[in-house]
Amino acid sequence: MSQYKLRSPSQPFWMRVALGLFEFSASLKLAVVLIFAAAIVLALATFVEKYYGTPGGQFGMYGTWWFTGLNALLAWNIFSAAAIRYPWKRHQTGFVITHIGLLTLLFGCLMSRRGGIDAQMPLFEGATGHLAYEDSQHFMLTRRTRSPAETLAKALDRKGEVTAIPFVSGPFNWADYQTKLPFLPWRLARRDQGVLYDQDGVKLEVLDFYSNSEEVQAPYVRLWMTVPSPPKLGADGKPLAAAERWMPVELNIRQIDHPRFSRYRFGTGAREEVGGGKLVFILSSGDAEVQAFLDSQPEGELGEKGQVVLFAGGQKFTLDVAEKLGLGKTPLGKSGYDVEVVQYVGTADLDRDAPPDELHVVEATVQEGAEQHGAENPAVELCVSRGDKSQRLLLFADTPELNLQDYGDEVFGTYWFDQGKKSGADLLAGKGGSRIDLLQGPLAEDGTARLYYRYWNRKQVVVAKELPLDETAVDAFEMPIAQLKMYVDRTHFTPSDRPQTKIVPKKFDKAVNAVAANRAAKLRLTVDGESEEFWLEGKPVETQPRPPIEHTVASDKQVVSVAMPLDAVDVGFRVWLNQFEMKLDPGTSQPSHYSSYVDILAADRDKTFLRDLKITMNAPVDFADPRDGRSYRFYQESFMGPWRPTDAEFKRLVPGSSKKKLLYGSVLTVNYDPGRGVKYAGCLLVIGGIATMFYMRAYFFKPAGKAKAQATAGAAKAISKPSRQPVAR
Repeated sequence: MSQYKLRSPSQPFWMRVALGLFEFSASLKLAVVLIFAAAIVLALATFVEKYYGTPGGQFGMYGTWWFTGLNALLAWNIFSAAAIRYPWKRHQTGFVITHIGLLTLLFGCLMSRRGGIDAQMPLFEGATGHLAYEDSQHFMLTRRTRSPAETLAKALDRKGEVTAIPFVSGPFNWADYQTKLPFLPWRLARRDQGVLYDQDGVKLEVLDFYSNSEEVQAPYVRLWMTVPSPPKLGADGKPLAAAERWMPVELNIRQIDHPRFSRYRFGTGAREEVGGGKLVFILSSGDAEVQAFLDSQPEGELGEKGQVVLFAGGQKFTLDVAEKLGLGKTPLGKSGYDVEVVQYVGTADLDRDAPPDELHVVEATVQEGAEQHGAENPAVELCVSRGDKSQRLLLFADTPELNLQDYGDEVFGTYWFDQGKKSGADLLAGKGGSRIDLLQGPLAEDGTARLYYRYWNRKQVVVAKELPLDETAVDAFEMPIAQLKMYVDRTHFTPSDRPQTKIVPKKFDKAVNAVAANRAAKLRLTVDGESEEFWLEGKPVETQPRPPIEHTVASDKQVVSVAMPLDAVDVGFRVWLNQFEMKLDPGTSQPSHYSSYVDILAADRDKTFLRDLKITMNAPVDFADPRDGRSYRFYQESFMGPWRPTDAEFKRLVPGSSKKKLLYGSVLTVNYDPGRGVKYAGCLLVIGGIATMFYMRAYFFKPAGKAKAQATAGAAKAISKPSRQPVAR
C-alpha cells in the first residue's frame, strides 16, 4: 500500500509539520508497530490472568491508563488510514467498511469498560437480593458538627453529611508489590495511596492495604513439627527409612479480661501437646526476662521438691525448695533482694473453697487444666522483697505460661521439678513429659521480634537459644524412635508487645474475590489536628447487608466516622432463591454440579417477571428488564454453606416450624454489557468489509489485469513477426 503524501515545499512550516504527523499517524509502519505491541500485551495479559485471575488481569493490564492509551493510538491510526484516502474510490469500499468496523469494535469495548457491570450477588435459600457487589470499594466519610459540651454518643445519634471517596487498591496486599510483584505492569497500575481527602479540617490518608486478611490473637506463631511414626522393617529385618511428615502447631497468647488476672500484664501464655511433649508460648516483658529465660538452667541435683532459678538485679540464683521452705527470708547475694519460699504444692490440688483472691483463682484454673490433661503440676509460692516492698511469685513446674512474675522489679523465676521416669502411656496422656518453651522477645522499632526456645527433657535443659525465623529446622523432642524437628512458619508469625487482636494479611488466592475477602486498610484520620492511625476492616458481604464497620475520630467541633464498604449496584429488581441444588462426585465431597432456581421479581414484589429460572454452571441465563430494556446475564459463580439447624444463619432465616435440615447460599455473577451489541456490529462490519475486498478484487480488478496481459502479449508477438517492408538498395 503506497504512502499518501500531503506535504509540499510551498506550504507553511507549521502546516508541513501537522501534515507530517498526520501522514505518520496513517502510515502502515505505525500500524505494524501498534498491532505487534497489542499482540505482545494480550499474550502477557493471558499469563497474568492465568496466575492472578481476572481481577489481576483487569488491574495490571486491561484497566490501566497505558492499555487505554494503546487502544486510543490504534483507533487513531485506523481512522487516519481511512481519512487520508478521502475521497474514497470505488475499489476502496471494502477497506473503508473494515476500518469502520474496527473503530466500532473499539468503541463498543470502551462502552463496556465505562458502563458495564460485572458483580456478585449473594443469596440465601428463601431470601431475596437486589444488590450486586463489585470488586472495588470506597470510603464513606460521615461528618457531624458538635458543640464543645455535647457528648460523643449524642453527636453520633444525629445524621451527618456523607461523602463517598473513591479508592482504587488493586487485588493484592500492598507489601507484595515490593517482594512478590516487582515487575513492570504493577508499577504502572493506579493505586490510591497517601492523602485521599483534605477539606474542612478533615484529612484521610491511606497508609497500607490488605486485599484479604484475618483477625488473630497476637502474639501468634505457627510451628511445623515432624510427626513420629514407628519404623517399618524391610525384608532383611532392618528398619526402613520413613518419609518425613510435618504437622502444624499454632500458638497464641491471650489476655483474660478480669480484674483477678490483672497481674498477667503479658497474657497467660499458650500450650499445645504434641506426641507426648508440650509446647509452651510466652510473651516477654523486656530484655531482662529474655536473659532470665536463656540463663534459667538449674544447677546440680534438683532435690526432692525441685529447684527454683531466680533472676534478680541482673544476677542468677538457684534455690532448693525443700531446703528453703519454712526458713523465712533469705538474702539473694548482694542484689539487695530477700526471698522466702512461702508454700509448696505437690500436685496443685488447691483448696477450691479458699477466698476468691487473685492467687487462688489462678491456682484453681491451673488445677482444672491439670485435671483435663491428667498432668502432675507441682507449684511453689515465693515472696521476694527489697526493703519495705515485696511481691509474691507463683511458679509452676509443668505450666510455666501461668507463672506470676514481678515485672515491676524485673524479678523472674522458673521452677524445675524432676517427675521421674514415665511410661509411654503416661507420656501420651501428658503426664510429666518433655517440654519446649518458646519466648517472644521485645519488639524492635520496625515491629519485628525475635523468638527464643529451650528444651526441658524432664531432667535438664538441653538447649536454650534463639530460634531461627528463616524456616531453618532445629532439633525438637528426642524420642526413642526418632529425633523430631521443628521450624517457624515465617509467614505465620505475628509478634506483638501485648496480647491483642491484630489484623494480619492472608496469602493471595486468585479464587477469592473481593465479595468473600476480609479487606483491611491502614488509615490515618485527622480531625481538627486530632490524628489517629488504625486498621479499618471491610468485612465479607453477607446476603443480609449489615452496616459496615466504622471508626470514629472526634474533636471539640466535629465528629468524623469512616467506613470501607464495597461498591454496590442496585439492579432495580429482586432475585428470590427458591432452591439451591448440588451434586457431588461419587465417593467424594467435591461438588461436580450446582444450580440455583430463582424467581425474578419487581422491586416492590408486586409482579413476577420470571419464575423458577434455572441458573447452572457453564450455562448462563439472560434476562431483559422490561422497565428499561437492559439485558442482564446471570452466571452460577459459587455457593456458601451448608448451614445446619445449630448455626446462627440457619436460625435467623429458617422458621422454627420448618423441616429443612440444610441451608445453602448461592453466589451469582450479574453481568450487564452496554457495548455488547456495538461489539457484535463491529465484528459483522469487519467480516463484511473483508468479504467486500475479496469480491471487488475478483470482479473489478480482473478485466483490467486481463487487458494489460493481452496488450503485453500482442506487443511481444508484433516484435517477433518478420517485417514485409522492401529493403532499399
